Amino acid sequence: MKKFVAILLGVVMTGSLLAGCGSDASSSTDTTKETADTAETEGTEETTEEGTDTAETEDSGSYKVGITIQSLANAYWAGVFGEVETLMKDNGWEYTIVDCKDNSAEQISQIENFTNSGCDLIMVHPSDPNAIEDVCAAAREAGVKVMCWDDKMTNTDLNWVLDNAELGNAIGTAAAEFINEHYTADNKAQVAVMNYPQTPILLDRENGILAALEESCEDNYEVVAQQPAIEAGEAQSNMETILQANPDCKVVCSIGAGGDVGANEAFMSATGGDIPDDMGIFSADATEQQLQAIVNGEATRASVGFEGSNLKTAEAVVDLYERLLDGEKFEEQNLVRPLLVINIDNAEEYLADYK
Repeated sequence: MKKFVAILLGVVMTGSLLAGCGSDASSSTDTTKETADTAETEGTEETTEEGTDTAETEDSGSYKVGITIQSLANAYWAGVFGEVETLMKDNGWEYTIVDCKDNSAEQISQIENFTNSGCDLIMVHPSDPNAIEDVCAAAREAGVKVMCWDDKMTNTDLNWVLDNAELGNAIGTAAAEFINEHYTADNKAQVAVMNYPQTPILLDRENGILAALEESCEDNYEVVAQQPAIEAGEAQSNMETILQANPDCKVVCSIGAGGDVGANEAFMSATGGDIPDDMGIFSADATEQQLQAIVNGEATRASVGFEGSNLKTAEAVVDLYERLLDGEKFEEQNLVRPLLVINIDNAEEYLADYK
């Protein structure tokens, strides 16, 4: 994968933690780079379990990294971890990237396997952070560095986190500006929220969206539906159902890429691709597909990103891996990521990173 992963319309991380985009990534992918010794005993290339490839390497590298994510059927995670895979491969590291399908028991087993297999670093994107605290503590007691993406866990060496309420507020504020431009109290915007309240950080994000709308839109809107949407296929189906009940719903706020991409597909289908000026989707993640939709004049109007692109995010996280592996001690356990609103004014700039 060179510079951002190509538009994830059905092919995700052959080579994605939340959104089969484009629609959908068809399935989660476990990618493993094994040692030469393992390759000799197991064969140059074979499938060890469904979706898991084992490949030979002449140089196992100086580090072994295990990564477990909620779901690789998600556009954002698919794109970022496609780039992460490439960077670790270029470094000559051994690595395994798996998803737990949002199942804590599965994730605990994965972390135990990483520890027992001699990983130097384990990165977790928790299905339930409380459920994996003990197994992460055991990994650290065994001498493994542990990093968490997204949650402020206790038994880690570093947590790479977002202020999710602030992120939601940024999404809601962008939507509010659009609503106030196109709608009034006499012509309210009907708003659908694509959410995922079972994950605490995403509930924080949703609450931030709703707070910003309430603060900035006054009487110019009404929320007509709130539906779960991590994966694009689910989001598209849910959005189609919302439109059947609320055909005048033209504004969507989504906690992530999956809801954005799925809602955009539903709007494109409903309008025959002729998106009216008062239709818009506002979200997080800023994947290539989302940015391309902004540039193309589709329903996606703005997305709040972080480092700016999948590649830049991958470079940032692999740099953190290396710093942890090299023994660096961080002053703060919780390292907060920046926020960046990407819209028609700057989407081309960040989309160029995918070329």
